[in-house]
Parts: sequence; structure tokens; C-alpha cells
Amino acid sequence: MTALAHKHSFVDGVIAMRELQNWIEVRDYAGYEPYDIMNSPLLGNTWLRRSTMMAVLIQVGRRWGGMGLRSFLRVPASKNPKALALMLAGYCDRMRTGEACRKKADYLKSELNRLRSPREETFCWGYDWDVRLLRNTQMSAFSPHVIATVFGGQALLDLAEVAGDEEAAEMALSAGRFIVLRLNRPVDTTDALCFSYTPSDHGRVYNSSALAGAFLARLHVLRGFRGGRDLARRVMHYVAAQQREDGSWFYGASRVQRWIDNFHTGYNLTALSEYQRITGDDSFDETIRKGYDFYQRHFFDFDGAPKYFHNGRYPIDVHSCAQAILTFCAFSERDPDALCRAMEVADWTLRHMRGEDGAFYYQKHRLWLNRAVYMRWGQAWMFRALSRLHLLLETRCDSPAASLAQ
Repeated sequence: MTALAHKHSFVDGVIAMRELQNWIEVRDYAGYEPYDIMNSPLLGNTWLRRSTMMAVLIQVGRRWGGMGLRSFLRVPASKNPKALALMLAGYCDRMRTGEACRKKADYLKSELNRLRSPREETFCWGYDWDVRLLRNTQMSAFSPHVIATVFGGQALLDLAEVAGDEEAAEMALSAGRFIVLRLNRPVDTTDALCFSYTPSDHGRVYNSSALAGAFLARLHVLRGFRGGRDLARRVMHYVAAQQREDGSWFYGASRVQRWIDNFHTGYNLTALSEYQRITGDDSFDETIRKGYDFYQRHFFDFDGAPKYFHNGRYPIDVHSCAQAILTFCAFSERDPDALCRAMEVADWTLRHMRGEDGAFYYQKHRLWLNRAVYMRWGQAWMFRALSRLHLLLETRCDSPAASLAQ
């Protein structure tokens, strides 16, 4: 299929993107999340909040509670910094196609400034709810971690690149300093480097280090961030060394992190691919090839549905759908079929995961559909994915960007 044919077949995707953008903007970017139960004012400082039962309640809220449990517990809608970053990155792609999104982008930049992690000298971000999970992960609301910080920094770099915004560039550079100066290094050798997830842990999570490495490489190339390229190279060496023989990665190094899922694999692949594109270093070409081959063979069912895990169809998660689109977009220059694969995933997602109001559902199970609509986990990710796919389709054909809006 030619680029022009791709573009014209994506009309429904453009409509969905615009409707989703409106759905999010009407709510001023505030919403709910799978793990936000602890934001309930009814829990307060109760014994339940402090007990291990809280982790169980959070899992109930994530898997089955949906909007009903949140309404019962009076969980308020709130703004998540990572959701804001994903929306900002999506707006930057929209600006690249000629859309007038600068005021909206500036607003999100100001919100990222307002919602930065408190008591930190550098720019960094966390999530807008307290975290207490069954695997002993605990973080207070807005405490910084690498994933939210990387996505915030990358979106700000996008704004600096597309709009010449120097304030955004300085915020991104500051986020890079957070990674280098505040995160621990559970692995730190001449050839390999792994960053911790937060300043208070020493865990080894592969995808978060890979994303941090790609961000530092981009800071080095675009903004002269000292040492960024060398740090990124060592991170990629570490991530490549953790790849299993079949091309897959576990989530992390500990015994309780030995699962293989769709979107974290996508993170690894897009980070490695981005590092290679930015730096020209093709040392990890075989790692990328093996990983991409595993990704294509194991994470998609016969009908194009993106699976959550490599060895089972269900649940089908909106986050996996969005990241699959982004992963195939990232590989569109390497794989001539990647854009077609991205459009297949987008089409499947529009047909099976989208509600009548334009928002996207959380998960599809074998016998039921979880219709919860989460802002960061679902809506912001889908807007980011559809915006990037739209951009690629626009830039690979000769007709003007506005043609699909007619």
C-alpha cells in the first residue's frame, strides 16, 4: 500500500483522534487511573490505608472496580504529569502537521511546571496518587521516578524542537540532571549502566533504564548535555545484555519481575531504535532485530489484536494497543510493513476498544469488557499514538496536511 493509500484509509483514525482530543480537553486533562484508589477522601488516615489490605483494594480497583468503585469512594479526578507529557508530545506532532496547538502546548508546559515533584532542585515528576502495590512498591503522590520524568523531558524537548521554546529546553535539561544526579546506579561499570526507578530504590528495571538512556542521548545530540551519549551507550549495553536468547526481555532483574509483556517490550525496542537513530551507533542492530522479530511473532493475534503477554491473548489492554502503534511507527523506516501494521492495530483498537463518546476502554477480557476510562493509562496514550501515526502518514505523501480535515 502506498503512503497516499495509507493516508486515505486513516480517515476514521483522524476523526477518532480529534474526538478524543476534545474529550480530554473538555475535562481539562483530569481523570482517573487504575491505581488511584488511595486518593479517596474516605480513606483518610484510616488503618486500612496503612495496612497491606490497601494493596489488595488497589488491585480490586484496578481490575474490577472501574468507575463505580471510584464514585462510591469519591475518588476525585486529578491531573497526572505523565498524561500531560503524553498530550504535549501529541500536540507537538499535531503542530508538525500544521495544526495550531501552541497555546495548548504552552498550557501543558505550565502545568508540568506546577506539578513537578516537590522539594527537588531539578525538574522531575511522579504520579498524582500514592502507590502501594503487592510487590512492595511504595511511592507517595508526586514523588519522582524515572518514567514520568523521561516522558516529561522528552515532551519538553519536542516543544523546544518544534516551537523553538528555550524554557522547555531548559526544563528538559534539568530533567536530564535529575536522572544523572539523583537516581541510583545498581549497575555501574565501564561498559554497563542501569539507573534505579526512583532515588530511594536500587531495583533493575530494564525498560525504564532504556528510556532514560535514549533521553540522555537525545539531550546530548540536541542540547550538548555533557556525558549524555556515553551514559546512553552504557545503558544500551546493559539492556542488550539482558535480552534473552529468543529476543525477549523480562520486565526486570528480580525474581518477581520475570514476566514478558507487550508495552514494556515496546519501550525497550523504541528506546534502542531511538538511540541508534540519534547517535548513528549500530552496535545494537542485532539486539533490535531479534527483539523486533520476537515482538511481531508473539504479541499479536491472528486478527491483529495486541496481546498483553507473549503467551496469551487476554487481557487486551488499551496501553498495549497504543504502544504497539507507536512501536510500529518507530520502526517504519526499518520495516516497510510497519506502517501497515500500525494501521491494523489502530483499526482493531477503534473497532473494539472505543466508546460512543470517543474515549477508549481499559481492557477487553475473554468474556467481558472493562469499560473504565483512565486518563493516563488509556486516553493520553491513544492520543499520543494516533497523533504520531497521523504525522507519519502526512509526511510520507505529497498532499497538504489539512486535506484529511476536509
